[in-house]
Amino acid sequence: MPLKGGATVKRKESQTNLNKASSRPNSENPKKKQLVKKKSSNLGQNAIVYEEPVNLKPLRRKKTVKEVNLEPSEDQLLIENEGNSKVHQPDDVPNKIRKQSNEQIPQEPTPDDEMRQHRSVDSGGRESLAKVRSSPAGINGGMADIIAAIDIGSTYSGYSFGIVDDLVKDRTAMFVNKTWISGNPRLTTMKTPTSVLFTPEKRFHSFGYEAEWKYSQLAADKVNGGWYYFRRFKMAVLTDENLNSTTSIQDDTGKPLRAAMIFGTVIKTLKSALVENLATTMKNCTVQWVMENFNFRWVITHPAEWSDDGKQFLKLAAKQASIPEITLVPEPEAAALYCQISNLHRINTRNGEMICIQKQGLHYMVVDLGGGTVDTTIHEFDEDNKINELHSTSGVVFGGIRVDGAFVEFMMKVVGFDVMDKFAQSFRGDLLTLHKEFESKKRIFDPTSQESVSIKVPAILRRIYEVNAKQPLQLKVDNSEFGDLVKMHGDNINIDPEIFEGFFKTAGEQIVTHVMKSLSSKKGRNVKTLVMVGGFAKAASMQALMRRKFPDMTILMPQDPELAVMKGAVLYGHEFGPIIKMDAKHSYGISIALPFHRHDHHEDKRFNSNGVDLCTDIYSEQIAKGQNVRIGDFVTKTSLYVNRKRQKYLSLPMFLHTGEISPLYTTEANCHFLGKMNISLASDRDTNAPIVVRMGLTYSELLVEVVDESNGRTVRDTFLDSPLNENE
Repeated sequence: MPLKGGATVKRKESQTNLNKASSRPNSENPKKKQLVKKKSSNLGQNAIVYEEPVNLKPLRRKKTVKEVNLEPSEDQLLIENEGNSKVHQPDDVPNKIRKQSNEQIPQEPTPDDEMRQHRSVDSGGRESLAKVRSSPAGINGGMADIIAAIDIGSTYSGYSFGIVDDLVKDRTAMFVNKTWISGNPRLTTMKTPTSVLFTPEKRFHSFGYEAEWKYSQLAADKVNGGWYYFRRFKMAVLTDENLNSTTSIQDDTGKPLRAAMIFGTVIKTLKSALVENLATTMKNCTVQWVMENFNFRWVITHPAEWSDDGKQFLKLAAKQASIPEITLVPEPEAAALYCQISNLHRINTRNGEMICIQKQGLHYMVVDLGGGTVDTTIHEFDEDNKINELHSTSGVVFGGIRVDGAFVEFMMKVVGFDVMDKFAQSFRGDLLTLHKEFESKKRIFDPTSQESVSIKVPAILRRIYEVNAKQPLQLKVDNSEFGDLVKMHGDNINIDPEIFEGFFKTAGEQIVTHVMKSLSSKKGRNVKTLVMVGGFAKAASMQALMRRKFPDMTILMPQDPELAVMKGAVLYGHEFGPIIKMDAKHSYGISIALPFHRHDHHEDKRFNSNGVDLCTDIYSEQIAKGQNVRIGDFVTKTSLYVNRKRQKYLSLPMFLHTGEISPLYTTEANCHFLGKMNISLASDRDTNAPIVVRMGLTYSELLVEVVDESNGRTVRDTFLDSPLNENE
C-alpha cells in the first residue's frame, strides 16, 4: 500500500504494553456572640454547626474622629524623630481603606463583607453547576458531589474545586479563584498572601491582601499594638516536631496566639470563600442552600515531612472550621498527580526522550520552588501503579523571599540603611506598595532582555531621604556604586538587567546546591527527570539557571506551576491515586496515499507517482476515539515500506479527529493537523526493512516514535492532545 512520498503500508497491528456556613472560630471568647445550633445533614449525623441570628447587632465600638493632615511634616520624616506621626496614605491604598482612615478602631465587618477581595471563578463551570443544582440532596447518592481543596502555603494560599461528574469526564475540569485583588493593577495572583488579622479581642478581621492593607493602616496610625497580625505564619511551624493544640505562634509584635486557632480561621475563611464562589456562580443560590444540598469532600495539603502530630493538628484546625472530616495529602504527591494530567512545558529535555511520568520504574524529583521554602521529593512510579516517596527534604528557607530580601538590600545601598529603616518602620503601607511593585516586575523579568527594569519609588521614601540627606535622591542614585547600571528618571529607578538578575543569585545558588545534594543521595542516583512546581518556578531566571546547571536532566514544568499542589489535591480527593488508564479523547492517525479507485475516492484527490494513480490525504487511524489505553505505553504499531531507493527522508503528517466517526480524508471537518514527523533515510538502507511508527498517549499529549529498522535510527516527538487554534 503506497504512502505519499514513496512508502507503502504493509500491515497494522495493535499491541498493548509496548512500553458547608459557620461562625468565626472564637474558642477563646465563647460568650462574645449568642449562637443558635442548627443541624447540618451534610456534615454527618453528629455534627453541629453554628449560625448567627439575623437580628444580632454588631458590638459597639468607641470611635474617635479627628481631623488629620495626610502629608507628614519634615520633622516627622527625620530619622531621629520617632514621635507619633500623623496619618499618611500609601500611594496605592484602595478607596475602601481610604474611607476608614479616620477610624482608630474599625467596625467589625459583617459576614457578607469579610471576603470583599474575593470574586467569582471563571464562567466556564456555569453549565455544569446548573446541572448539579437540578439534582438537590446530592447528585451521587450520598457520595461526594464536589471535591474541594485548600492549600495553606508559606507565602500564598488558595483553594480549588471540581464537580465530580465533570472530573469523571475531564480531570482538568477544576476551578480556582482568578481575581484576588492585590491593590496593584499589574499584580494579579490566583492565590492570596498567607496573612491574617485579628482584632484586639482575638476575633477574625480579614485575610490575604485585605489583612495586609488594614494592618499597614493601623501601623501608620500607631494603633496596631493590640491587634494580632500574622504574616507567613506557616513557616513558624514547619519544623516543629511537637506541633499540637497548645502550640502558639507569635504575631508581628511578639504577641502569642494558638496556632490551631490561626490555621482554623484561615481554613474557615478559604472554605467560606470557596462555597460563596460556588453559590455566586450558580445563579439565585445561597451559601446555605449549597451547603445543605451538596456533599463536599474536603482535601487539605500538608508538608511531606509532617509527622502524625502535624496531621492531627490540621484535623483539629479543620474541625474548628466546621469540617469534621478531611482528606490529607502531602504537597509533593499532589503536585505529582497534577503533573500527570497537565501539559508539561519542557525547560530542558535529553535528546529523543519520551516525556511521561507515569512510566513504570521511573524515578523523578519534584522540586517545589515556593515563595518561602524549597522542597525536593524523589518519587518512583512502581510496578503496582503507586507513587512511592523514596527521599524528601523540606522546609529549606531560600525560596522567592530571598529575592525580595536581595532587593531590600539593594535599596539600602541606594538610599541608606537609616532611611530605609525609617521608611519601613513608619510607613508600612508604602513599604507594602514597594514590595508589590517589585513582585510584579520579578514575575515577568526576562534575563535575556536588554531593557532596564523600572521600579516606582514611593514619594514618601524620596522625601525621607531628601529631608535627612539635604540633597536630591536623583543625585544620590546617579553617584551610587552601581554607576550607569542604575539611574533615576522621575519617580522611577531604572535597574539594568544585570543588576536585577543578581537579585536571584543567592537564592538560585542555594537551590542548585540543595537539588544536587538530593541527587547525590543513594535514592537520587537514578533520577534523570526534574519536575519544577511552585510560584518561584515561573521565574525565567530560575528556569535558565536549572537548565545550565543540569544539562543532562529532563526538566519539566506544568503551565501553572503555582497551582500544581492545589489542583493536585482535587485530583487526589477524586481518585486517591495516579491515573493509569484512560479512554482516548479523540481519534489519532497519519496521512497516507493509497491506490486510486474511482468508485471510492474523489477525483480531486488523484495524483500520479511513477506512473501509478494514487489518492492523497487518506486518514489512516492509529488510535480510535474511546479506545482504552495505558498512559505512557505505545498502543499501536504500523510498518511502512519505502519503495524508492534514493529517497532521502520520510515525512509523516499527524492528525487528530474530534468527530464520532473516523473520516476518509484528512481534509474533512473536525480533522486537525498536529504536525509532522520527519526521519532522514540513509542512502544504503535496506529497502526491505520497514519504517515502524508507534503511537501512545499521556493524559494531555500524543506520543509518536518512528524507527528505521534497517539501522535503528529513531526519532520521537510529542504533540498537544487537542485541536490547535487555527486563529493563532
